[in-house]
Amino acid sequence: MNVFHRLKNNVLFRVIGYTGIAGVLRLLFGLISQKVIAVFLGASGLAVLANFRNLIEVLGAFSSVGSQNGIISETAASENYIDMRSLLNTAITLFFGASIIIGIFVFWQHEWISIQLYIDPKFGLLVQSIAFTVPFLGLSLLIEAVLSGKKAFKAVSNVQLLTTAATAILMITLLYLYGLMGALIALFCRPIIGFILFFSQLKKSSFPISFFNGFRLDLSRFKHLSPYIFMSLLAIGLVHVAELYLRGLISSKINLNAAGLWTAMNTISSNYFVFISAIFSLYVLPRFSENILSFNMFRETKQILKILLPFVTLGLAVVYFLRVPITKLLYSLEFISITSLFKWQLTADWFRVIFLVFGYFLVAKKLIKEYVVVELFSFSVLILLSHLWIGDFGIEGVVMANAVRYMGCLALVVLLLRKKLVR
Repeated sequence: MNVFHRLKNNVLFRVIGYTGIAGVLRLLFGLISQKVIAVFLGASGLAVLANFRNLIEVLGAFSSVGSQNGIISETAASENYIDMRSLLNTAITLFFGASIIIGIFVFWQHEWISIQLYIDPKFGLLVQSIAFTVPFLGLSLLIEAVLSGKKAFKAVSNVQLLTTAATAILMITLLYLYGLMGALIALFCRPIIGFILFFSQLKKSSFPISFFNGFRLDLSRFKHLSPYIFMSLLAIGLVHVAELYLRGLISSKINLNAAGLWTAMNTISSNYFVFISAIFSLYVLPRFSENILSFNMFRETKQILKILLPFVTLGLAVVYFLRVPITKLLYSLEFISITSLFKWQLTADWFRVIFLVFGYFLVAKKLIKEYVVVELFSFSVLILLSHLWIGDFGIEGVVMANAVRYMGCLALVVLLLRKKLVR
């Protein structure tokens, strides 16, 4: 009974519990929309949608100049309203400047973007229209960062759930009525829906919304944000560029259908990983960012992994044993061959969870040199091994490369932090 009482009062346990319930509901909406997409568009259509989603996420992340982690960390560490307002005004000023540059680029290079993403030229106007969604996505990320920094995990989880539900309903409706064009329009609308819901939640919260009082660039606050901006833009750029590159590699070495199958495996991983990623942004990063004199890295990481890993291990085991019905439920029989990929993807995700606990410490403490070394190592291993193994193992070789990548990243980050892990 004493153990149960301690767990009940543990913030991390409460975050896991609440975000877990919200995550299950989000997963259900994701399952339904994925099934509809698979049936109506097939593997090639899924690949095109994934490319379009990558484009929106990359542009949105660059429009917010990668400041999300910085705002989470600085908000968690500061209780001073004036400093916080100055920080957010600086972030929004940078954000609007970046949005203008991105908007011009998208309008100017929409044909080139369409070709790179295997999107039919007839969707060129829709690609151009992404420029209008970028500000909404960037602002959503900023508001989410403020709420996450204050550990408002219920508010963030609720908005994420409502955004997923509304997008799924819109996706299914427009896909049924207009096919691929409708699905692309639904993805276009998602950032707008998210912004409306996040802004409404911020107004209801106890946090002040009058932080914006003009476009002002405070160089001292920019200096605080710059390490986070650099690390985030590096990670975001590498993640999405690598994903687009690997999808193109699979398309050229095998075919677009195989790229769709690989995307389907990644999508399943993304669906269950939302449970875990929320914990890192809502608890781990704010916790590591707090100014606590008694902070001990070994003790903190041990406590986090002690609570988190049993849930993760059990969840991944369930996914593995249910891989066939999950694939049939999510997709059509065309996708059944991806069941052979689960063992490698789940292995990668298990090591990824442990690695991210240490990785977020690098972010929270602004250890830029170590962060760059780990990120470059991570994507170099992924790309190199994918090239080496795709000829012999097909798309399974790419997933195998991902598993080896995270094993190596975990070993490397522990090596880099070995002195801080001493009790």
